[in-house]
Order: sequence, then structure tokens, then C-alpha cells
Amino acid sequence: MRLKGEQGLGIIDTLIVVVLISIFMGVLIPKYQRMAQEARGVALQISLGNIRKAVQIYVLTKQRIPADLRDLMRERYIVPIKEGTIFTDQYLKTLALDEAGYPVDPFGNRYGYEPAIGRVYSTTKGYEKW
Repeated sequence: MRLKGEQGLGIIDTLIVVVLISIFMGVLIPKYQRMAQEARGVALQISLGNIRKAVQIYVLTKQRIPADLRDLMRERYIVPIKEGTIFTDQYLKTLALDEAGYPVDPFGNRYGYEPAIGRVYSTTKGYEKW
């Protein structure tokens, strides 16, 4: 029931609201996608650094280059700390693995690895030289 002088939203008012929401979405969605891409790039840089350090520690402790990246997750290293205390852990801990058990980057692609020289690199298009 409407009181005298009250009116509901007309079609013009509704169209203006829909257009304004569309403009906001058109501006915000690309900005969000750009920020998400940048965040994945930063995460990729950090992950590559961690994997490269794990390869270096592996080489130092085992005196050989790992055959593949899965070795870094399967094998453990032992470090004696103080008198009688021993610390043991994996060379690499990762959350994201593909179906074959290889670590994948924040973009969902498997990391590249050259076992002859122990080089770890990104296989994601646009990040190959990282």
C-alpha cells in the first residue's frame, strides 16, 4: 500500500543502477585479475628460490645433483645440533603436486629441471627466464 506522494523505482532508475553496477564490475574485475597475476608471479619467484636452495643443500649434503625434483621431497637430510640432538627434515616441502608427484608452480605448471646441471626453471609462458 502506497501513501500519497510515494513512488516506487521506475524503469529508468533501475536501468541507471544496472549501468552503474556494470561500470564498476568492468573496472574492478580486470584490476583483480591483474593483481592476482602479480601475486602468482611473486609466489613463483619465492618458490623458485626455495627449490633452488633445496637443490644446493642436496648437493652439499649428498655430494651429487638430484635426479629429479621428487628426490628433494622423498629424501631427508640430517643435521646434528648441539650435543646429541639431531635435526632431520625433507629438502623440499611443497603443497602443490601434479598426478606424477612433481611440484607445480602457482600457475599450475610443472617446474622444469635439468638434472645434468641441477637447473630449476619455470615452464609457465612468460616466466621461462626466471
